[in-house]
Amino acid sequence: MNNSSTSDWFTISNIVEVDSPSLVVFPDRVKQNIEILKSMLPDLKRLRPHVKTHKSADISKLLMQSGFTQFKCATIAEAEMLAEVGAPDVLLAYQPVGPKAERLAQLVKQFPKTIFSCLVDNSETANHLNETFKKINHNLRVYIDLNIGMDRTGIKPGPEAEALYKKCQSLDRIVSVGIHAYDGHLRDADLALRTKKSDEGFAPVIAMQQNMVTAGFPEPIIVVGGTTTFPIHAKRKKCSMQSRNVYLLGLRLS
Repeated sequence: MNNSSTSDWFTISNIVEVDSPSLVVFPDRVKQNIEILKSMLPDLKRLRPHVKTHKSADISKLLMQSGFTQFKCATIAEAEMLAEVGAPDVLLAYQPVGPKAERLAQLVKQFPKTIFSCLVDNSETANHLNETFKKINHNLRVYIDLNIGMDRTGIKPGPEAEALYKKCQSLDRIVSVGIHAYDGHLRDADLALRTKKSDEGFAPVIAMQQNMVTAGFPEPIIVVGGTTTFPIHAKRKKCSMQSRNVYLLGLRLS
């Protein structure tokens, strides 16, 4: 719909044919953004794009065609959209409670080719999810949601969080496979300052991972970061391709 000959790439050449309101997408620009994103990491397994901004099946398909297999979402509806387009791995970046747990269980039954996971930050939710998935005879992967400064969701890093991780491992139908830590509150224009704050927030995350390994558990996967901290986490040494469990960055692709 855009006229490539104009200097303003966002100009719509057939504007009179577009109904209002409409969502207008420029596929070439989206593809260009995806290629730039891919160039920033040698291994696409390190990246888990978030779909909460575009909420688009078509853009999700473009990402999959470009080699992405792991996605992050904010709602059950977004998780369903990803499963419908065949996304292999979908992380619901909240903990489902009440009817939401039932809806997630329905998705697990309806889309067996998609691996679903979600977040947990308390024992009550862990028990509820376990009972919900026991009813359908399916397992659910969970990530312990750590609060590293966002103060929106999650449990503070420390003994209580580690005890929750161990508890989830002991339940019948849910199993903790990793740790989730979102640092979207770090938006300092000064990259050095943002990096310092990111490093400080990340330290207890890596400490918890190491403690779980010491306790005899498989090395937890770490899902960390957002748009503003993606360049910082991408450079961490643990992100090397030699790592058995790489860090999956929850970048929001706008």
